[in-house]
Amino acid sequence: MAEAPINSNSIDPTRHEEIQHLLREKLNREKVKLWLPPYTHDTTGSREKGQIPTDLIDRYSKESGLTPQVVGEELESLRLHALEKLDARKKFEASGVATLRVKLAGKLPSKLSTQKRTITLEVLLGLKGHELKRQVAEVCGIEACHLKLITCGHVIDDGKSLIDQHVKNNSQVMAIFLSESEAEARRREGEVSQLSKTRAAAELLSKKEKEQGDPYMQIADQSGKTLNLPDEERKALTMAMTLNEKGRASLKRREYGLALLLLLEADKEFRKCRADILDAVDNYAILCLDIVWCYLCLKNVNDLPDAASRLDTCEDCFRKSYGTNLERLMTLKGQSGHVLALYVRLHLLQGVLAYYQHRRSDAIRYLEQSERELRSLQVDDEKMTQVMTMGFSQQEARLGLRACQGSVDGAIAHIISRREERKEVKKKEKEEKRLRRLLGKTADGKWVNGAHYKTLTDMGYPPGSAKEALRQSNSNITMAIQVLSENPELLELPDPRDEEMQVEITDEMIAQMLSLGFDASVCRSVLSQCSGNIERAVDMLLNGGVIPSSAVGEGTSGSLQKGAVAKTAEELQQEQEAIDEIIPDIPENEEDYLDISLEEEATFLEEFKALVSMIR
Repeated sequence: MAEAPINSNSIDPTRHEEIQHLLREKLNREKVKLWLPPYTHDTTGSREKGQIPTDLIDRYSKESGLTPQVVGEELESLRLHALEKLDARKKFEASGVATLRVKLAGKLPSKLSTQKRTITLEVLLGLKGHELKRQVAEVCGIEACHLKLITCGHVIDDGKSLIDQHVKNNSQVMAIFLSESEAEARRREGEVSQLSKTRAAAELLSKKEKEQGDPYMQIADQSGKTLNLPDEERKALTMAMTLNEKGRASLKRREYGLALLLLLEADKEFRKCRADILDAVDNYAILCLDIVWCYLCLKNVNDLPDAASRLDTCEDCFRKSYGTNLERLMTLKGQSGHVLALYVRLHLLQGVLAYYQHRRSDAIRYLEQSERELRSLQVDDEKMTQVMTMGFSQQEARLGLRACQGSVDGAIAHIISRREERKEVKKKEKEEKRLRRLLGKTADGKWVNGAHYKTLTDMGYPPGSAKEALRQSNSNITMAIQVLSENPELLELPDPRDEEMQVEITDEMIAQMLSLGFDASVCRSVLSQCSGNIERAVDMLLNGGVIPSSAVGEGTSGSLQKGAVAKTAEELQQEQEAIDEIIPDIPENEEDYLDISLEEEATFLEEFKALVSMIR
């Protein structure tokens, strides 16, 4: 039975845009210019109804399954839009007044539910970002502080002019609302501040990491090898990965507006790193994929020109990281099935973009490729249950079955192997952390090079001597050997591992001492003498106990670094709040980003397969 033609009364705003896109492609292919005669008789500003031939309307109606009424109305809408763009271009050339199309994205507040999704504004490009935001807010009848504007893949800066942010005449701008209704006003305020709060927390933790050598996020290449980076580059990469994880957590909760803002902030930090560093990890590729996924979920893939470049970047990074046919991944990991979920999403987005760019054959090819990959990743519920009854989590079961093409025995072996690998990685990380604390910092404030320390001890130098020589020589191994040869007294220094046997003095212990009113400069030293016993430390201070000068300023484990400033209770509290803000969204399993249910992908796949099939 033939489907009933689509009626104009049943068209929602999203479907309206899809229909216009379909008709626009037909017009472009046939080189029909509705803004010129014979379709438009007067192009001087008159908006009299156009003369669109009945035979054209009837033909498009049969080809698209739409009623002639809908086709006629949509063609007239496209004709008027073309005339508006022509008028806007003339006005810009004559007066410098630019026309911007602002698309309202995400779930709108209830009072805006009946408003058109796209509004047009006329502005001067010298306008500041906050002034444009104010104008959009006035049109929508909301407060500007609850609004974020995005164009060309970046959030519009409130303090910079539009022209300095590459905004041009006829630019597309996406306006994101971070709330759903007036009843959620308080939550909305929290969402608006979330971005700055997350960034501040990430900066605080990266600073703590630099000071204490205690990373809360390990940075490794595809083989699992930890990357040794300069401080500034490590800070940028740590910031980028932190914001990325927070954005991905929002994405999983389907908070697409907030997710996009966090991911674009992560993008800024990633761009501070050298290209070869980004090539060593796949994080940036996945970030680009997540950003375009947000565009799709916010119905804005066709409006944002950087979607194409981001998908190209993602594909290129995947090729470098995994190999053209995933052969590099097979060499490193022994299997490749677990990353196919990323390719499902990549090829789906490439198909969607090809559809909007009027490349029908490419759209069909990418969508079919995505569908094949999605089918290969479908996991049998019974097999999932079998694996989970062995004591493994749902995430482990899904990833294991996907990695082993649905083999239950293979999945169990894979999960056990991955657990052992993670155990070894954690053991190695713990050892690296222990060594950093053991060796302390060099004269120039950087951490003593652990590999050089091991080289010197393997050469027969005593551990204490090797540590001190490297500290004095700023980890230059040649100079360290020279320091040892010229200063034989260094050979008598004690083994730093003996100092390590002392109880570790934590920030929490110091915070307790500070809360009792003691001076920050002596708390750590007294606690070190008392093996971390707070009661004994308090008693020593109250009874005038003597603190040896050697306990302060020597940079040894359990004592203050030379020149270091003790932290106040307020600073320690800020660090704890930063940890509480960040850590919950940092997944324990490093393959968490691969655990995609693929339900949304399947829905979008069916939607765009249907749209592509309508194009003749």
